[in-house]
Amino acid sequence: MRLNQHILVIRNSTTRLLAVALFCHLAATPLDAQWTKSVQFDDNDMAQDLDEALTFQKYPTYYQYLEMMEGFAAAYPDICRLDTIGYSVGDRLLLALKISDQVDEDEEEASFLYSSTMHGDEIVGFVLLLRLTDTLLKGYGQDAEITKLVNNLQIWINPLANPDGCYSWDNNLSMENARRVNLFNVDLNRDFPEATHGDADDSTGREPETRYMMSFMKEKEFTMAANCHSGAEVVNYPWDGKSAPHVDEDWYRFISREYADEAMAVDPDYMFGWPENGITNGWDWYEALGTRQDYVNNYLGGREVTLELSYDYQLASSELERHWNINERSLLNYMSQCLYGIRGKVTGQETGDPIRARIFVENHDSAYSVVHSSATHGDYYRLIKEGIYDLVFSAPGYLNDTIPGVTVTDYQATLLNIQLEPFGLSVPVQEAPVFRIYPNPAVHTFMVEPENVPHGEMELSLHALDGRMIYHKFHSYHGSGIELSTKQMEPGIYLLRCTIGSLSEVQRLMVIKP
Repeated sequence: MRLNQHILVIRNSTTRLLAVALFCHLAATPLDAQWTKSVQFDDNDMAQDLDEALTFQKYPTYYQYLEMMEGFAAAYPDICRLDTIGYSVGDRLLLALKISDQVDEDEEEASFLYSSTMHGDEIVGFVLLLRLTDTLLKGYGQDAEITKLVNNLQIWINPLANPDGCYSWDNNLSMENARRVNLFNVDLNRDFPEATHGDADDSTGREPETRYMMSFMKEKEFTMAANCHSGAEVVNYPWDGKSAPHVDEDWYRFISREYADEAMAVDPDYMFGWPENGITNGWDWYEALGTRQDYVNNYLGGREVTLELSYDYQLASSELERHWNINERSLLNYMSQCLYGIRGKVTGQETGDPIRARIFVENHDSAYSVVHSSATHGDYYRLIKEGIYDLVFSAPGYLNDTIPGVTVTDYQATLLNIQLEPFGLSVPVQEAPVFRIYPNPAVHTFMVEPENVPHGEMELSLHALDGRMIYHKFHSYHGSGIELSTKQMEPGIYLLRCTIGSLSEVQRLMVIKP
């Protein structure tokens, strides 16, 4: 859960209006009191052996969890692989399973991540993701929907992101004394870089669990993700740390609504009692800084929500079957959204080689929401709500390609392959450039992205070839590029100087007409 607070749950339909009114008051006033569990969790909720753990009716011990993860990979080696993300403060394993039809290959496919229990005492998602893993593996080749997901996605599942909090420092056999924080008493869902504070995308000084997760997510470049919590029943979408809506809020509301509606079709009382009936914007709930959800959306170009799956933190094991039945369809449907939107491949016109390109939706995107094609395969995935959009594809050394009127339909994929034409003007670049400019040539906007330089004050100055100063400004550089507009610039060649401390460099920029 995003915060400890009291929430009154009223199941009787005749008193629902009272419940909504009371929730609105409580949601606006977070409290520090611990949520009171409806059923006391104890060792009877723990599995006695591996066979009982595999019924998913009891919670596994840490050792049973390791055996389950190893067993999945051993039983389905053609579609399942076990990887170690890293280690907790207490030297417990941070594990993730990859499920895909060509599991040992980095395919031209979108990557998806489910993760749970970064708050160690919020445990229902832990078991639900283990059971989802079992369902995907057993259903492959038997169930058409599951087979489609496994054949077309690279699915990663990390059931336990905070093992030290879940099992406490000295007990691998019980979750009875599980706690929210890690062994160093740090809330891992407040430990990620925060864009509203100008934090750099830097893991230095953060908890080991956070550092490993940041590295893992950057390497896999997840198109879509969700992290599972407890303490409420709601789908929470960005932002947590700022009031301005995400540029893709319509899409976020759409996929969140789908998750909640599917769950409520099984149990109308589940996720009931919110102003939006099962979904909420994080900021509208309350401000939370340093969350993983905001980190993925601000820094990585991914799309992630937070799934609050149970009012009880340590849900009684007798409730596990009910919560699985409610969430099974929603968990599968949420993954399927990763198959839609705009997708394709960006290659060079002359060589056919894949290109790391920037895909920008005109009159829609902000710097945080743009996506990039893969440098390995050139594939890209732009998840977006139904509509008609103009897209700009750009990469250093290539001419921009603007594709107007791209039509997107919900629950369908729009395929758009692009070949970029190389730019003939030679721009000399020193061995270790201070910065790079892209796209170059630029049409509407361009990015100035420092490389291998320290954080600090950055001076940018832009001159026409006749010496006229077009732009001059000091920026605070914390690891993110600066986006500038060409609105006041005529087509032609310009000289851009970037200075940070004792490092300074001039590069040429070409501006062309759209």
